[in-house]
Amino acid sequence: MSRVRPFVRTDLPQVARLHLMVFGPGGRSDADTLESRCAHLSRLFIDHPAGDADLPCFVYEEDDGRIVGFLGVAPRRMSFDGRPLQAAISSQTLADPTSRTVLVSVELAKAFLDGPQDLSISDQATDGAREIWEGLGGTTAHLHSIYWTRPLRPAQLALTFLRNRISLAPLAAMADPLARIVDAVATRLRHSHLYQATPPVSIDDRLEETFLTWHPEFAGAGSLRVEYDDLTFKWLLERCAQRRAATLHKAVIRNERQVMGWYLYDLNRTGIADVLQIAAKPDSIHDVLDNLFYRAWRQGALAVTGRLEPRFMQAFSDKYCLFHRRGPWMLVSARKPEFLRAFLSEGVSFSRLDGEWCLGY
Repeated sequence: MSRVRPFVRTDLPQVARLHLMVFGPGGRSDADTLESRCAHLSRLFIDHPAGDADLPCFVYEEDDGRIVGFLGVAPRRMSFDGRPLQAAISSQTLADPTSRTVLVSVELAKAFLDGPQDLSISDQATDGAREIWEGLGGTTAHLHSIYWTRPLRPAQLALTFLRNRISLAPLAAMADPLARIVDAVATRLRHSHLYQATPPVSIDDRLEETFLTWHPEFAGAGSLRVEYDDLTFKWLLERCAQRRAATLHKAVIRNERQVMGWYLYDLNRTGIADVLQIAAKPDSIHDVLDNLFYRAWRQGALAVTGRLEPRFMQAFSDKYCLFHRRGPWMLVSARKPEFLRAFLSEGVSFSRLDGEWCLGY
């Protein structure tokens, strides 16, 4: 009979083909793509530096041995009031479109949520995944599902929406020179909300040298946070850098010798700077955001965007960011109510660097 069971290395070829079927070839030959998918899945879910035999990935296998579903599981070490806590990230749920996709997805999600982890998290969930999780007792973290966007070149940003519509693309091309002039003027008028001035702080890109030492201090006053070691942090940065079409930028903000915070973002081909993590204290968050917006603007970004960290909400509002719900949901399930309450609070420290983004292909 059909069954859900732990994923093992010998499943890689079948799961890689399923991955290719669901996500497409990405413009490469079938042989190269299948080989690269096997390597990708192995790096993420077999050779993970924090791998735990008690937290396996899962496959849905038909009675003829054919794998028609997969759910990846990435371990994350966290702490609650200083006590160790095991979290697990659900990632890359795959279901063969020719199979019973809803049943496959439900059974995989149930196997994951029934695991031994203290906290289960999915931070790029679709509407369908949200419905399944809530049906199995999970919770939607509504506040943590909100995104913010800070326009840097609003006229050119508006034209990107026109370019996505074939009938309006010629109009966008005609309006582009004027949009560039409007944005150039707006960012140089001192009384404009879009004005960009050189921040009076120094920056460097030595995040690896700074992160582990300073992260506990910048994780906030909340009781729940992700814990890192050198090997896991470097592994996360490598996974981010190896994502297709990703261009990673990182900066540590200093005032003389004092670390004020840091940020990490991906500047994609659409001109949007996608923030993965911001670290700051209440008295330095405005300086960190000013530097982030200025640097992204100097690099040609049209806007900066990221997932809301509630502890920084007032600072984002002060910097004229727009708040919106653009698609993916943050879902969570916990073995103890206090873990769930802590995660849903404003003090939790859990960024996109800690979630599914870095696990993408």
